[in-house]
Amino acid sequence: MVDENREGRPPRLLRRAVMPLLVGAGCVVVGGQWLQSRQQARIVRHDDALLDGEAHDLTLSWPFAQASTLYNVALRQDFFSQFRLDVHLQPGAVTGRDAIADLRAGRSMAAVAPVLSWLQAYQADADLPARLVMGLQAGTFRLLVRRRLRIAKIEDLVGRRIAVLNADMADRLFFSVILRRKGLNPDTAPDWVILPPDQIDDALVAGTVDAVALHDPLAWQLLNNRTLDLVELVNSVKGLYAERTNLALGVSTGLLARTPGAAVALVLALSHAAHWLPAHMTEAAALLDGRVDGMDQDTILQMMRHEVLGVSPVGNDLKIQVARYVDELKLLGIFPDSLDSAGYARAISADILRHGQRGSHGAGQSG
Repeated sequence: MVDENREGRPPRLLRRAVMPLLVGAGCVVVGGQWLQSRQQARIVRHDDALLDGEAHDLTLSWPFAQASTLYNVALRQDFFSQFRLDVHLQPGAVTGRDAIADLRAGRSMAAVAPVLSWLQAYQADADLPARLVMGLQAGTFRLLVRRRLRIAKIEDLVGRRIAVLNADMADRLFFSVILRRKGLNPDTAPDWVILPPDQIDDALVAGTVDAVALHDPLAWQLLNNRTLDLVELVNSVKGLYAERTNLALGVSTGLLARTPGAAVALVLALSHAAHWLPAHMTEAAALLDGRVDGMDQDTILQMMRHEVLGVSPVGNDLKIQVARYVDELKLLGIFPDSLDSAGYARAISADILRHGQRGSHGAGQSG
């Protein structure tokens, strides 16, 4: 029988029922914290086992790194220093090809460039002294068209003038693949127009170009400039390419041979920064405040919310994604159809987060 609750106390049976629940809930909280701590401890032990315990100075070529979300997170949230890295940026690189050229010439030990640019470089020089070790972020390519033209599909771009910043940038190459998939010749279907960034607005207003093929942050700024009245025809932040890396980190084969611990530390620092980013967008936007021309913290945050963050494949995941890009460049005739895409991806990559793989850096075309 249940006692009357004359003194505002919970009935005995209710107490008996509730107490196990409260204890159980406490166990869930404590157990969850314990599990998280155990997982974190495993990550730390895994990282420590890969590192050589030394501090390293490293020169990195990364176009416009000062405006890169991931670079700023790695630097200013102390991921570099956590892994005892002193990273120096090699100045002057504007495109991915510039960064790769820095590495080839020995001006840097590592370089950041689009996977598409890396593949073109390897195709041109099978002895390129670099190996891809991780993806850094998904692409933010956007093809923007003037609304009044009522361009509704890729096929409508035939005969249209598309502005790009630089013939060497991956923007044109990426959208060339999209055009080829639609059965169009990307070299002749549209008219590609090279314009500096400060002339694109005027060209759109004047109607001397019909569309622009760019990536963020400039693409986001143009899309949200109401006076230009642009619409997004296609992008890489949704669909097939949303979870595929665009930028890749390549390290010199000399660094892998002489100081593999430095390469491992760089990969771990950038990997941890990439994993931190999606859950801390507000903090990341604050890090970029004042570092991107024409964009304040709120605008940067809005842009980040329309991008795919935290894509940073390594090892086999990276090789699979690289192989897919190789398949797509076959569509453009850059690689022969007979090439073994998976074997080629393995040959130009290095899985340095696996024991026994750090010094393995043989290369060459496969298939």
